Amino acid sequence: MIKIHYRGCCMNFDYIGSFIRSFRLANNESLQCLADRSGVSRSMIAQIESGQKSPTIVILAKLANAMSISLEDFVKAPTGLNDIKILMPSQDNIVSKKGSVFVCHQLTTRSNSSPADFYQFYFTSHGKTSFSANPVSDTVKYIWVEQGELTLFLSSKKIEVKAGQAIKFKASTPHRFENRQGPLAKGTFFVSYENNIQQ
Repeated sequence: MIKIHYRGCCMNFDYIGSFIRSFRLANNESLQCLADRSGVSRSMIAQIESGQKSPTIVILAKLANAMSISLEDFVKAPTGLNDIKILMPSQDNIVSKKGSVFVCHQLTTRSNSSPADFYQFYFTSHGKTSFSANPVSDTVKYIWVEQGELTLFLSSKKIEVKAGQAIKFKASTPHRFENRQGPLAKGTFFVSYENNIQQ
């Protein structure tokens, strides 16, 4: 069974070495501690982490067992490891109305790989903005206020969200933001479609 997993996976030893090191650091575990638990020598683990040695399947099995993960998950690097993108606000991703005191940039759009829309917003002067009900059921909006104070009107409720605070609510309810006084509000929010990922 081990051989099937081993042969069926494309081995990435750089990934395995960095994974072992990340695992140790996340668990505040020394090389010696992992060596004692796995039965693999300290020097061997260090050389695997640094990419100086490629481990055998027997060594990998011992390490996987000590780390409480399956051998297959251990040796198979996740897809999209290098799929990294810096998200920046720009004139091209503004989705708010032109001339509005509320400026909103859409940084990501829901897709096959992402179950959420992600936005950055700020007020250029005190004012308000309204949102209609999201037509997709079971959507949730998460808002984090970085600066200023945001007043959220949700149905008959009035909620004050201060800098450093976050709030979540059903996006299927019409709502509005207001920033009437104090520092101009800015922050981020995202709309989650967890049960409605596009196929």
